[in-house]
Amino acid sequence: MDTFVVFAASYDTLGAAEADYHAVRELYLGSGLIDTYDAAVITRDGAGKVSIVAKHERPTRRGAWRGLGIGLAGGALLALFPAIGLGAGLLLGGTSGAGFGALAGHVTAGLRRADLKDLGELLDEGHSGLVVVAASDLGDQVEQAITHASGLARKQLTADETALEAEIDAAVPSPAQSQDESYRQAVAHAEAAVAEAEAAAAAAEREAERYSTFRSPRDSGAGGVTG
Repeated sequence: MDTFVVFAASYDTLGAAEADYHAVRELYLGSGLIDTYDAAVITRDGAGKVSIVAKHERPTRRGAWRGLGIGLAGGALLALFPAIGLGAGLLLGGTSGAGFGALAGHVTAGLRRADLKDLGELLDEGHSGLVVVAASDLGDQVEQAITHASGLARKQLTADETALEAEIDAAVPSPAQSQDESYRQAVAHAEAAVAEAEAAAAAAEREAERYSTFRSPRDSGAGGVTG
């Protein structure tokens, strides 16, 4: 499993979000590690419609994940808001919606439910937002580069990129599929993957709570009796 840091920042203006997007890019250009992060800027129009207006995906990722056009930052947006950005030209080359679903599902599974809630609520607060997925060792530097945000959240993400690549490779695109069909399929796959991952996380939390409750009487009494 690979470990990343996810940043979600909210902004009062699109210009402020773009300024931090470029600041993060300059940080990576200066470090020579431009291939080690994903980022996306989102904005909300007067009607409340949200779209992705700028994005950076790690170009060296194998097969560019079959032309999805988004990396883990876009996957985080799909996990938080399944329909985000799909109307912004992200369906490239007839890519199957199953690929988007795999991406959203992996991100959802790699974050705690409380973290997903925190990220989603923060992004929903502002006019625009920035999502950055960075390698853990550069997390502090990325945070320092984000200076224009009105709100900022930082969470840890674990993801098995090798397994994710295999799932996306298996989602063979259908060139004959219409864009409308691809859009509906992408939304359906993303929503299903997120729901499945959330259900698995909830089940694991319930099991952990049951185990803790089962053990607590014995544990609490163990130190209360002495010879």
